[in-house]
Amino acid sequence: MNILGIGNLELIWILLLALVLLGPGRMVDAARAAGKFWREAQHVLRAAADAATVSLDAPPPRSAPRDPLPEPEDAVAREGSGDETDGAEDGPPEAR
Repeated sequence: MNILGIGNLELIWILLLALVLLGPGRMVDAARAAGKFWREAQHVLRAAADAATVSLDAPPPRSAPRDPLPEPEDAVAREGSGDETDGAEDGPPEAR
C-alpha cells in the first residue's frame, strides 16, 4: 500500500507519533475530524466534476450576430496608395 508516497511502516510511525502527542482521547477526536474533512472534500470534488460534466454536455448559448465595426475616419487605404505605377509588373527590374 502506497498512499501519497507513504508506505505502511511510515504510516505506522506517523500514527504512533500522533498517539503520543495527542493522547488516546484527543486521537479519536482528531481521527473523527479528519474523516469528516475527507468526506466533505470528496463531496466538493464530486460536485465540481458533475458541474463540469453538465456544462460540457450543454450546447453553447447562441448570441445575436454582431454588426461589423465601421472604418475609422482617419484610416489609410492600403490599395492604390499612389506609390505604384500603372504599367509596372511585379518582379525585379532585370526581368522587365
